[in-house]
Amino acid sequence: MKTRILTFALCAAGALATAYPAAPAPQPAVPAADAPAPQPADGTPWTLDACIDYARRNNTEVQQRALQVEQQENDLATARYSRLPAVSASVGYNASFGRGTSADNTYKTETLQTGSFDVGASMPLFEGFRINREIAGARLDLAAAAQDLERAREDVAVRVMTLYLQALFQKELVGIAERQLALSASQSDRSRELAAAGRQPESAVYESEALRANDALALTQARNDLQLALLDLSQALNRESAAGFDIATPRLDSLSLEALHRLGTADEVYAYAVEYRPAIRAERLRLERSEYTVRTARSALYPSLSLRGGYGTGVYSSMEEGFGTQFRRNGSEFVGVSMSIPIFNRRATRGSIRTAQIAARTQRLALVEAERSLRKEIEQAWYNADAAYVKYRSAGTALAAARIAFAYEERKAAAGRSTLFDFNDAKTRMQKAESELAQAKFEFVFRAKILDFYRGAPLRL
Repeated sequence: MKTRILTFALCAAGALATAYPAAPAPQPAVPAADAPAPQPADGTPWTLDACIDYARRNNTEVQQRALQVEQQENDLATARYSRLPAVSASVGYNASFGRGTSADNTYKTETLQTGSFDVGASMPLFEGFRINREIAGARLDLAAAAQDLERAREDVAVRVMTLYLQALFQKELVGIAERQLALSASQSDRSRELAAAGRQPESAVYESEALRANDALALTQARNDLQLALLDLSQALNRESAAGFDIATPRLDSLSLEALHRLGTADEVYAYAVEYRPAIRAERLRLERSEYTVRTARSALYPSLSLRGGYGTGVYSSMEEGFGTQFRRNGSEFVGVSMSIPIFNRRATRGSIRTAQIAARTQRLALVEAERSLRKEIEQAWYNADAAYVKYRSAGTALAAARIAFAYEERKAAAGRSTLFDFNDAKTRMQKAESELAQAKFEFVFRAKILDFYRGAPLRL
């Protein structure tokens, strides 16, 4: 009967402890575990989506952030379990010699062996709402860790996109160098024919061959730069080897670039980013967590109430009954409630509250600074994107003029009325204009995609 009373009392205490409602806290959207990273088949060019997906799944920083999320999940579970009773059991054996207390509470001079068996439980009933606040704080820590994980994934995506665009730019430079070499080869053949016909001196043939060799060297250097760019991208993906690695070339014509130029306004981008960027959301969650830390520290000012209960028994070598009989007859149960009232602890609690308040104010300043930095970054990104588009349009106009000038010199060269210097000068100016247009194009694509990143749009080409 007594055992049933003890069990009922502990169950009632458990219901009372869980009756205190926890303070509301946002539920984090913890990303699911990543599946094995797919990768294109051998010889298949990698798209930007494939590169970003592979990098996110294999980046060590992302994996570390994912482990931090798991750790916060474990901390939250630990905080929740602190509401449950703490149960412990003990078994003891003693052997006494000489005069001592026997089982009938009399003193005797004899060798006495005793055994004790105890089981006890304790449960917090009220601790100034400390447990509920710790659980709410653990939820906020988990939500902040999830945002940190998402931020790490986005940072990886931006780094991969940057290297991907750099590789695309190097690919375009290779194409420009190949076209320049083809023009030099054509001019070299033309000079040889004109010299054979006596319309140009023999020295023009050697000069055209030297220009052809110089363009061949420039093509070799461009190809080497492309391989280095692909190597940088492959290493950023944490691939074991860059052998056979290549990327797909997306369509980036004037129509797609015109669509990218719909930048909106910097204020519109900031209004979205300040609400949904993982970095800002993480700082806000940490601010809310610091406020709960202050409340948790104040919990130590309140009295604490706990329920205790237990069962114990013992056996004695001096008693004639057997072990089972003594175990049952000597048993006893107890149920009790204890209250601890804080009076003075050398102002340690006040110091803890003050420390938590200072930490909350510091975190509030960190949030303000993060929001200001975000606005500055977005304004710079917007103006850079707009200026890059103007530069791209100007570079396109300059290339069109350079091509017209080169076409004129090419017709003169075909007729034998253009010097090699004039032809090469027009070709060099066209090559420079093509390179500047390619640089301006990819710079604008990068700047526009950074704005898309702040708007929460996926980084795709």
